[in-house]
Formats: sequence, C-alpha cells, structure tokens
Amino acid sequence: MTRAQPPAILRAASPAGRDATALNRRNSLNPHPARPVAPPAEGPSRWLLDSAHHRAVVDGLRALGIILVIAFHGAFVFAKILPREKFDAFVASMPDVLNIVWQALGSEVVFFASGFLLGYLLLREHVRYGSIDARDFWLRRFSRIVPLFLLALAVFLIGRRLHWDRLATNLLFSARIDGYFGITANGGKNYIPVGWSLEVMVHAYLLLPFVVRGVLRTRWPLLAALALAVASIVPRYFALAANPEAYTLPAHRILDAGAVPEVHRDLYYLTWFRLTPFLLGLAAAVVVTHHRRRLEDFCASGLRSAALLGLGIALVGVSGFQSLQRQDGLVYRWFGPEEWLWFWSCQRAVLTLGVALVLLAVLGSRRGVAAWCGRFLALRWFAPVSHGIYSIYLFHFACLIPAALLVFLPAVVAGVRSSPSWGRHELRDHIYAAIDSATVWHYLVIVVLTVWWSTRLAALLTRYVEAPVQGWLRARRSPNRRPLQPEVAAAERRGPAVGRELP
Repeated sequence: MTRAQPPAILRAASPAGRDATALNRRNSLNPHPARPVAPPAEGPSRWLLDSAHHRAVVDGLRALGIILVIAFHGAFVFAKILPREKFDAFVASMPDVLNIVWQALGSEVVFFASGFLLGYLLLREHVRYGSIDARDFWLRRFSRIVPLFLLALAVFLIGRRLHWDRLATNLLFSARIDGYFGITANGGKNYIPVGWSLEVMVHAYLLLPFVVRGVLRTRWPLLAALALAVASIVPRYFALAANPEAYTLPAHRILDAGAVPEVHRDLYYLTWFRLTPFLLGLAAAVVVTHHRRRLEDFCASGLRSAALLGLGIALVGVSGFQSLQRQDGLVYRWFGPEEWLWFWSCQRAVLTLGVALVLLAVLGSRRGVAAWCGRFLALRWFAPVSHGIYSIYLFHFACLIPAALLVFLPAVVAGVRSSPSWGRHELRDHIYAAIDSATVWHYLVIVVLTVWWSTRLAALLTRYVEAPVQGWLRARRSPNRRPLQPEVAAAERRGPAVGRELP
C-alpha cells in the first residue's frame, strides 16, 4: 500500500458502521463501563480503536505491564531487606508462573503499549489530514507527564541532599545520558526511583513523529517499522559483545546490585538501548491502521487466530518465563557464553514481539480462544490501572512501604505481646524476625495492596492535578484546523466515526 493511499477500511461505510458509531458515542460518555464491552455484532467501525472493547483490550495489556513493574519492585525490595540465605529460600519457594517477575520486563510491555497507542494516533492523523502536527502531539504528551513528574520530583526530594546540576538534568529528562557521558559532577542519577523510565518515554515521544513520517515515506511502512525494530537490537549486541564479563555473568546475581556490570545498567537505563518495544508497537499500529482488513481476514479462521495467539504466547514464555533467578535453573545447563550473548541481546525484543502477536490476534479475532483472551484483557478492573499509569509509575514506590508495614504488622505485634521486655531494640528485633519469615503469600499481598493503593492515589492525582493542569496547558494553544483528506471526508460524511481520544 503506498503512502498516498488511505487504509482500505476508510473506503466503505454502512448503516451497521453508523450503529456501531452510536454505540461508541454512548460508551465515550462512560469510560468505565460496568462490564467488558463485546465487539459490536453489527460490523466493524472504520477505526479499530473506536470500539470500546478494543480500547479496553489495550487498557488491559497496559495494566498488566504496570502490574509487572510493581511486582518486580516488590521482589527487589525483598532482595534488599532479606538476608542472603533467607532470600535464596524465598526465591526457591516462588512458583514458576512468577519467573517473569524477576526479569524486569514489565517496562517492555508498558513501552510497547505506548508505542502502539501513540503510533496509532499519529498514523490515523496522517491518514485523515495528510500530515502530522508534531507540536500538538508533544503538547498533549507533556501536558500529561510534566505536572505529575514535577509533583513526584518535589515529593522524592524531601530529606534528600540537593545537587543543582543533578536537579537540572532531572528536569531536562537527561540524568542518565549525563551520567553516561560524565557531563556534570553529580549527574547520572534520578531523584525519582523510576525517573529513568520517564526519560526513556520522553525521548521516545520526541522521536516518534519523525519516525512515523519516515516510515510513511517508504513504499512499505510495515517493513520499514520492523526493519527499524531489528536495527534497534544492534547497539545492545555490540555493547554486550565488547564486555564478555557482562553476558557471562550468572543471571541469578542480577539482583545483587554490587555484582551488576556497568554495561547491564546502561542496557537497562539508556534510551538508545530501549527503543525496540516502541518500534514494535509502531509496527503493530501500522498493521491495525493500514492492514486491518488483512488482519481480520487472517483471524477470521479460529485455527489461524489460535496459531497466531499461540506463537505470541510461546515467544513470551521462552523469553520471559525462564528460571533465571535460580542457580539450578535448566537454562544454565543449556546456555554457553555465545547463547547468553544472543539471549541478553534479543530477550526483550522477543518478548515484545510475542506481546505484539498476542495483541494482534486478540484485536483481529471475533470468536475463538483469541476472543476469550480479549475478554480477559477487557475486564473492567484493568481500566483504572491503565488510565492512571503515569501516576502509578511515579508513586507506587511510596505505596510499597506502607503495604509492607501493614502485611508484617500482625507478626510484629504478636512478637511484642509475647516478649517479656519492651524497648526500641526489642521492637527492631521483632521487625527483623517478621521480615525474615516472609513467604510468597506475604509478597503477593504486598503487591496487591500496592496496586490498589497506587491506583486510588492515581485517581485523586488525575482529578486534582493532572486533569486541571492538562486542560489549562492545552487551552493555551489554538487548535490547528486542517481540512480532512477528500476520501476521508467523503467516508465520514456517509457515517462519521466517533470515538474518545486515547489517553
């Protein structure tokens, strides 16, 4: 499909499409429906995410990503507070289904979902208007991020020593880049615990309009986006290949901060090593905008959609569910140095590709096992987590500590009541004893409480901080009124597609 040619789905409109539009208009007034919204039986809308069900599916995927982030940080806290022998026993007691928790892959799912949603918006804008307003795109993105980021920065600065050069690099979303190049004396660290991920997102948002324009100038946008995703793996490979001690380090030592080589930190924190999920998200957005009919025709067969879903799940399992955190994991018997080099180079890309295939199978299917998977992702409990994702990302660390205190409080109280003496030292000993007796159930309850509290906090911050500031900032810029492309205008006159803006 050439750049000048709009997606085939725009070249048809029907009464069924208008009925679906009316349903979407009603759903847009209620972003939290009482139950998962099924795909409209009357027929598809012109734009895939005009469907409330499909928006809910993407919300579910994004929510699972942030839940994985919280689960990893909860495990990381346990790694810091438990004695080594207790921590090893704690790791050994966790079921295999939680193997993915230890590999810090939740951010990959979040980055992929961001690339997909924002790539979708930019591609749709280009189809409708023939151009992309980058300044408007950046205003909308930064009006969501910056108010919450400044609030989080003020909170996490409390009680911290202030370095003006570090503060400046934090405000410019360049702390990790500053640390890599050694520009300032105190740079290289974020005051906010997850500040590095906001830096990566901001850099990706700055680049995304140019990347979308670039791939649309090619004859095959999907192949161009996939080629960029493959090319983004190359820096990881060469960075690791130059440091054999990094890729041969046993992965179960990854939570031991003193043992992690500097190159692993760079691979985790620096933007140019983390662009792959955004690019694969853009590739998936090209599929659902420019090749939607082909996707739906392919997934019309239950067998083909199940095969696509199964392949995606297999890629996620191979890349994300290995028992890397256990010294006796089978993967250590299978892999030699060369295999580890390729594993660390491609693990995140393979996982993200698997997530992309799962999402495409779900979005393209109307029946079968993929549709059932879509109904799970569209559960209404995921929507508040997804809608408050920036607040949850920034403030969930502040909710982990009270959640842990609440979980361990009964054991501490029982120890104090049974103690013959009382004092500060005895209280400390009881706290340590309660922590040392931590089980998988303690961990899971802490994660659930953290997700719930941070979601409730996000709702308040959205209402009283994000939404008012966002509205004020956006009102300062006059809308750029552009005429629709002739083919798009004709199609929308036959039945305008209405859907709420994606967050």
